[in-house]
Amino acid sequence: MTERLRKWKQYTLLGQHPLISKYIPETKLYSVENLSDLLERYEFVYLKNDRGGRGKGIYKVNKSNEGLYCFNGYPISGKKIKRCVANIEDFHPVLHPLDRFGGYIVQEGIQSFTQDGHPLAIRVHVQTLNGKWLVGGMYGMIAMVNTMKNGVINRMRGAQVLTVDELLSVHLKLDETEKNKIIYILKKLSILAAEVVSSEVPDIEFGVDFGISQSGNPIIFEINTSPAVGLFSKIEDGKMGRRIKAIRKKHKESQIDI
Repeated sequence: MTERLRKWKQYTLLGQHPLISKYIPETKLYSVENLSDLLERYEFVYLKNDRGGRGKGIYKVNKSNEGLYCFNGYPISGKKIKRCVANIEDFHPVLHPLDRFGGYIVQEGIQSFTQDGHPLAIRVHVQTLNGKWLVGGMYGMIAMVNTMKNGVINRMRGAQVLTVDELLSVHLKLDETEKNKIIYILKKLSILAAEVVSSEVPDIEFGVDFGISQSGNPIIFEINTSPAVGLFSKIEDGKMGRRIKAIRKKHKESQIDI
């Protein structure tokens, strides 16, 4: 199994690309100083474990009107937690229960919401075939009521899965031209990101997670190595799931022919 690409490494790689760098959130290695700095400039930020995945080790952080630092999310154990502390250091026992869990990154919070105020995300599945990267499928996710406050948009945390067409047309109220423009950018950025990341992690498939900013621009949240594809069978009668499997089969056959 391919080793998971740590979050700080992927943002370092993506930040060096002249085009992709315009579509990623401001991201820094975690320190009390860096968290304080980003909270001074953004309404909220995300604190993410460098090795975390599946919605674990991620917190939405904001500063309350009373000056408290409020952490809302999921530790590595996966059990939901919400806590407000007077000093950021008071939350460190939760962040670092054991040294083996590694460090964190702190990231600009992107206002990625439907018109009804539900956090949203888009997953794009990218695959390689005959030396070229292509998009096997994509779907949208909307966080439901029980996850709205922490903003963790993950199927394992109760997010609703739907087609990107429905997400953009129904929930963001975009017309056909606007919708097609965003889908084009999503595909282009996903392929570029796969090309960049594959130079470090030579995988054959990646899952690229996006948000949509309030100005209407796709923003890359994260890139997943060895991404799961089960959710593609939950939309469009499984059409995208079958396409992804067909591309995998063709790739395998092309390797045998060589």
